[in-house]
Amino acid sequence: MSKAKELLIKAAHDLGLHACGAAPALFPPLLKEKLEKAGPIPFAPADTEKRLHPENLLPGASSFFVLLFPYKAEEERKANIALYARPKDYHVINHRYMEKIIQTVQEEFPEARFYALTDTSPMVDRWLAWSAGLGFFGKNHCLIHPLYGSFVTIGAILTTLELEPDQPLSLSCGDCSLCERACPGKVIGREPFRPSRCKSCITQKKEDLTDAEIEILKKTSLIFGCDECQTCCPFNRKAPLSPIPEIHENRISCLSGEELESLSNRGFDRKYKEYAFAWRGKKVLLRNWHIIHDK
Repeated sequence: MSKAKELLIKAAHDLGLHACGAAPALFPPLLKEKLEKAGPIPFAPADTEKRLHPENLLPGASSFFVLLFPYKAEEERKANIALYARPKDYHVINHRYMEKIIQTVQEEFPEARFYALTDTSPMVDRWLAWSAGLGFFGKNHCLIHPLYGSFVTIGAILTTLELEPDQPLSLSCGDCSLCERACPGKVIGREPFRPSRCKSCITQKKEDLTDAEIEILKKTSLIFGCDECQTCCPFNRKAPLSPIPEIHENRISCLSGEELESLSNRGFDRKYKEYAFAWRGKKVLLRNWHIIHDK
């Protein structure tokens, strides 16, 4: 193993991040094929070509160093926000950790260049994690890590350093079909996968909802996101709690309709701007709350 990769892994481990691996910046044919077959992905560029050229983000890029950020916490009884969005915004948390890793490695490799990304670049993070050997794709299309399950967000450090790539895992869900039965939109197990029937996507849709989407939304109490296919997953049931302190601090698990009504749009943004669920704004969350509660 190269000194650069050893240093990256040690820096990650020192921060409690033990699920990490490397993938080539030049995507192998198999990954290109999988990305093209996947088709449009919600909240990602529809043009597959934009997802295949990381050198547009960092000229001279050679490798990705990919990290998983576990977010499982103690169970909260009253909740209507998806698990990943209850702590402060994972984009900020992940970038903070990756910047610490970059600073450590930069001291040893001052000529190297880095670009940290989490969920907001043209790259599709879960495919990077798969390529780096950090999980397999479940029947619910989530990346599943053998230890942490799918209760993870993904970060990646694109770098000019050359890192030996890890190999994708050969695990699978086997004959388990719990997520298929749990899915409110009955979208799992059907091809092609239709994100428009996924409750998580529906809760974040700004446009008017169809009657079918409204019925899906009503099936569970969450007004942002949907954890049904994850909470039933055997890998998630046995997953350990997150080693990241920020995951367990300043959590918001439930928003009431009364509170949302009382806040102006500016007041909502001011109060919740540090949380990922706030990105769609008060109007969408309040619409979802009323659909679920005004039956």
